[in-house]
Amino acid sequence: MDHPTPPALRLVPIPPESYRRYRREVILQGCKWDPQVGDTNTIADHVVILAREEAQRLCQWAEALAAECDALHAALIRRPDLFTALALAPALGRAIRHQAACRLSPHAVRLLRFDFHPTTAAGGRAWALSEVNADVPGGFAEASWLPRAAAQRVPAGAAWGDVGGELSRALVQHLRPGAHIAMVHATSYADDRQVMHYLAGRLAEEGCSTDLLAPDHLRWRPWGAQSHLDGRSFDAVVRFFPAEWLPRLPRRSAWPDFFSPKLPAANHATAVLLQSKRLPLLWDALGVAVPTWRALLPATCDPAQLPERGRDPGWLLKPTWGRVGQDITLPGTFSHGDARRIRWHQRLFPRAWVAQRAFVSRALSLANGHKVHLCVGVFTVNGRAAGFFGRLSRFPRIDERAQDVPVLVDAASLPPSSLPRGTGS
Repeated sequence: MDHPTPPALRLVPIPPESYRRYRREVILQGCKWDPQVGDTNTIADHVVILAREEAQRLCQWAEALAAECDALHAALIRRPDLFTALALAPALGRAIRHQAACRLSPHAVRLLRFDFHPTTAAGGRAWALSEVNADVPGGFAEASWLPRAAAQRVPAGAAWGDVGGELSRALVQHLRPGAHIAMVHATSYADDRQVMHYLAGRLAEEGCSTDLLAPDHLRWRPWGAQSHLDGRSFDAVVRFFPAEWLPRLPRRSAWPDFFSPKLPAANHATAVLLQSKRLPLLWDALGVAVPTWRALLPATCDPAQLPERGRDPGWLLKPTWGRVGQDITLPGTFSHGDARRIRWHQRLFPRAWVAQRAFVSRALSLANGHKVHLCVGVFTVNGRAAGFFGRLSRFPRIDERAQDVPVLVDAASLPPSSLPRGTGS
């Protein structure tokens, strides 16, 4: 008997009678300590279910993109003359140039997250890539713990991938048993703290001890680093502090040593070179073949090349170092006052912005009939697909108001373990 082919992508509600308990578990066990932004609940009561073929395609794209990112990174390290075009702060450029051995050591763990959006286009263009989060990508618990908790309540979907576990194992394989790891983050932000708290728990499962601390709590030594608080030495560094913020630290912190290969790191600070949204402007100058990037990323250019100072509705402006959808000029998602502020800032600081051709996000229907927009992030760890991260928004722009939604693979299709190269199942 033939079975109907499942849709490539669908939203399925979590049964109302179990959602309340699920939400409580997400907060208390899944380290989701910021479940509310204003009046918006940020824990979705639906799951995303991908057909196996669709999940496979996203994983293949992510792994191809990761390989191209490695080539771009290697080329950029050799071209400090291009750092200014990336809008890299001069202090960061000097730190990279002055660290003679700042090229990625074999002990560096490379963590990337590629963000895909369903579009109204047909065929292979039904997904658009918006960016790579290459410096400090977040969403470990959302791509590890949430899918498993949700799959227990929605039998139609199966969890795949374990970003927290894959990242922990990739780091620990370079360390001695019982290693001590610095978990560096902006300690004043609860949403950053929850990310590191979750990952510290996963590292503890691997037999490691951790210290959660701010970047200026490190004191760099010729042989590595130690805590300014208690003098303990570290065997590795996990950084969840954006590299472009490092120059704001006091000089005594010796923050340029984040760019040296003294200790195994995730991510190595030179990942900031891939984080700049202006990187596509340098593809030709770097001479690196990036066919997957060219196929999936909308056309990108310097705003100065656009007519009418970037007011063409077919194009949008993105901040070079923006995160969480901040200040993206997608029509209908920002106020007139924001538009004026962004235009003035773009004129005063032209390298702080990049222009990108807008794609039309495909609206999806919830069980209650409301329309939402989806972003699926695919994590790679050392070039291998490791898990899915999902966010839902009432608006085409995915920002801080978006909800975290588990991304599952259709349980009726071939088993998720058959996905290419992915290690979680």
